[in-house]
Amino acid sequence: MPFNLVVQLLATAAEATFFIMSKYQKGSFHETVVMMTSNDDVILSVNDFPFNTTLSLAPLISYWEDKVKNDPGCNAERIKELTELLRSKSELIGHIEDTSIIDKYIDTVDLLMEDIFPVALWENDLKAVSVPFKFESFYASPKLEELRLVDGGNYAKKLNLDPKTLLFRLTLQAYTIILTKFYNANFKIDEPFVFVIEDKFTGLARHYKVDVDLKFMQVEARGPIKPLTAQEINFLINRYNDLDLWMQVLPPDNFEFSGFAIYDFTDVTMEQTISSLRFDLLDRDSVSTDEGFLDLQQKLRVLFGLPGIQLGFASYPNLREFDTSYARRLWNGLILTQECNLKIEDLKQSIYEPVIRKGHTIVVEDLNALPNPTCIEQQLMDAGLRNLIIAPLQYEGRTIGLMELASPIPGELNALSTIRLKEILPLFALAMNRSLDELRSRIQSIIKEKYTAIHPIVEWRFTQAAINLLEKIEHNTSSEIEPIVFRDIYPLYGSSDVRSSATERNKAIQGDLLDQLVLAKEVVLAAKDNLKLTILDELLYRIDQFSQKILQELSSGDEAAILDFLRKDIESLFEHFTRKAPAAQHAIQAYQSAIKNQYKAVYNKRRAYEESLYMINETISSFLDREEEKAQQIFPHYFEKYKTDGLEYNIYIGASLLSNGDFEPMYLRNMRLWQLMLTCEIGRRISTLRANLKLPLEITQLLLVHSEPISIRYRLDEKKFDVDGANNIRYEIIKKRIDKANIRFSDERLTQPGKIAIVYTQQKEAEEYERYLDFLRSEGYVQGEIEHLDVEDLQGVQGLKALRFAISLKKELRHNIDAGDELLSIAQSASLN
Repeated sequence: MPFNLVVQLLATAAEATFFIMSKYQKGSFHETVVMMTSNDDVILSVNDFPFNTTLSLAPLISYWEDKVKNDPGCNAERIKELTELLRSKSELIGHIEDTSIIDKYIDTVDLLMEDIFPVALWENDLKAVSVPFKFESFYASPKLEELRLVDGGNYAKKLNLDPKTLLFRLTLQAYTIILTKFYNANFKIDEPFVFVIEDKFTGLARHYKVDVDLKFMQVEARGPIKPLTAQEINFLINRYNDLDLWMQVLPPDNFEFSGFAIYDFTDVTMEQTISSLRFDLLDRDSVSTDEGFLDLQQKLRVLFGLPGIQLGFASYPNLREFDTSYARRLWNGLILTQECNLKIEDLKQSIYEPVIRKGHTIVVEDLNALPNPTCIEQQLMDAGLRNLIIAPLQYEGRTIGLMELASPIPGELNALSTIRLKEILPLFALAMNRSLDELRSRIQSIIKEKYTAIHPIVEWRFTQAAINLLEKIEHNTSSEIEPIVFRDIYPLYGSSDVRSSATERNKAIQGDLLDQLVLAKEVVLAAKDNLKLTILDELLYRIDQFSQKILQELSSGDEAAILDFLRKDIESLFEHFTRKAPAAQHAIQAYQSAIKNQYKAVYNKRRAYEESLYMINETISSFLDREEEKAQQIFPHYFEKYKTDGLEYNIYIGASLLSNGDFEPMYLRNMRLWQLMLTCEIGRRISTLRANLKLPLEITQLLLVHSEPISIRYRLDEKKFDVDGANNIRYEIIKKRIDKANIRFSDERLTQPGKIAIVYTQQKEAEEYERYLDFLRSEGYVQGEIEHLDVEDLQGVQGLKALRFAISLKKELRHNIDAGDELLSIAQSASLN
């Protein structure tokens, strides 16, 4: 029966299930858009594999016969003897219902299996053959039989899958084979099976991935093949979770599988464990909670194959700001614990000192063999530990913590163990740095709220003002502090703004609300099966009304109104539905699972937006801080930045900012060129970062050139610097209004992704920056032509012009910033004074 599907795209999820809202019409199976939700439910009403499968060696016999015809180098006489031998065993020809026949003719089967199980690899291979789509093997290598991977049943548990999911995957795999053979459809599921078993010696989990070879399996039709158009096949594929529908269109009774499958197992314990560690360490609680710590320790035991090793890690104890009980929440070490009373001095002369002072990795074969153990080593031995590895956790070249692995057995961990340890140290360092950043962020937020941070470059002037005030007080004169004003300084302004951030945020809110409304609708629809209440129809109507409204436009009060409706009118009924409408239980669980977070609402798309925005801001901010700190060492300057949906910053440079007043114009030109190169590097890094963002946001970048010196005054009421004087106000007005400006006589926004706009007012400024851009083109930062643009008139601002150019994204440049080349040094070498 042909259909026409009209759907709407609501959302995507990493492991999404297609859920279709359709309006059926006669005509075709053409689908315009497919809606995807995060619901993983499958539709499969059968409890057993629906296809008929039988064991047959016929494909293997055909293989040997074809080998005689097509392989001139084979032993034809031997193969002829082999096939004649097989044909003399009538029970091995045709379908084999009883696998015990294989044991009866095991010598003959051994000969047949020689190409599948090479003699040279027989003892070490992890290989088996079985009936199609079943994991019970009838022939396996000795090592695999010893592991009992495909023996003893309970395969869903070994695969860490529930039985229904396993049945679904096997059934879907069967249908992909049918589509490939009979309909030439390019549809393949590449999701390997991974068995998890307990090592009989260590008791630890071992992971084995199975590669399935189906070249000795055949599928035959039991009658005429039902014709399907490409649209009809696509219609099925888009509903891959609805296998009941597949079974209606292509009944399993119409097909039969025969032959056998080859299972080739590979030990992937290390890969799986590292992947699991990587996933766990993304969790904020992985290094700061007992549960997260114990889970990490168990995975490391699996990784090293040592059930008795103990894990420890702690933030770098030499950081004075973390020498508090609050900061010691990140101390979960063997010695450095949250309750310990150790000081830095206690670690001197101990095995920890080379790690902390020099960043070395230490391997101690046997603590008991140390000639002069300190109290630190004695504590470890008192805890029953003898063998130890201590390694530094390093992030961006800095040691931020240390990691320990210890064993009660001397020599169990050795220098070779550090090879595997090096693979996971960066993961632990990244997690540790994130936790430290969170602590610093909390501390900084307190400082910003309770205190006023004064930039080091102008601290001398505040000190001078404080001293002058004290002298006045001593002489009983005015107790008013003198104004702090810096005159004749040059401003540099830059911004990196996330493009259409408000629109993207609204889309995320809209998508989450729609997802939650869909889940709520599923609950009410399920409840209607048992409760024939008109009020439920009214609830469905309101859900649809809300959905239609926010599809058209998301207003400021919609989010609060919808959540209020869901919580008061829908969620409040869950308890009643559970008692009176059992059919709704599954839908209620799906709804509650989706809102199981601190917001008590579906938050998938907003989380993706927030995490992507955070990664962009952190990438820009960390790089800017790193390079700005280096620039301070070349020539001191005042620097401040602001994070919004992106980042903007001010730099002030000039003689009055410095206590010695030493300033030359070439420092300003050098700083401008450095700023331009810095902005190019930020654009390149965000372009690379986009591939790793859950939501591929873009940034636009702008620089404002102002050649005339200005004055800035410290505002005591606002606790910050601001421009001083009416003549300088225009500069501030331009800063606030330029980011949304268009090109004159055009609707095109001045700032564009992948480009940098340089706004100026004087022709000499354009000429100066054109020289810089010519130099940057030689460095590989600039591509394409330089655009000379007029900026539209803004309120209170006219006559602005701009240069705009595209940033080159090629990987190789003349200089490699990450390899040690300094931006400011490159700028100094430009000889553009």
